[in-house]
Amino acid sequence: MNVDLIAARRHLDKGDVMRLTHGAGRRIESLHGSLWITLDHDLRDIVLDAGEGYTVDGPGPVLVSALDDASFLLLDVDGGGRTPHH
Repeated sequence: MNVDLIAARRHLDKGDVMRLTHGAGRRIESLHGSLWITLDHDLRDIVLDAGEGYTVDGPGPVLVSALDDASFLLLDVDGGGRTPHH
């Protein structure tokens, strides 16, 4: 069992929001439910459904909002060593 992946797993109830102060280089992998990702000063709406992922490509704060009950992995792919680059 990979302890790093267990530690990386997060859960948000519908309507909950998680704020990442420094999101650049983090990867969000949706396991269950839908997530809405908002980047500071970015006009895109990024919505992930189960099985989809997104690597934060901009500096600054990131908000991860649960559109319904959701679980996801929050991985450091930019030098943290949790997952290889894809």
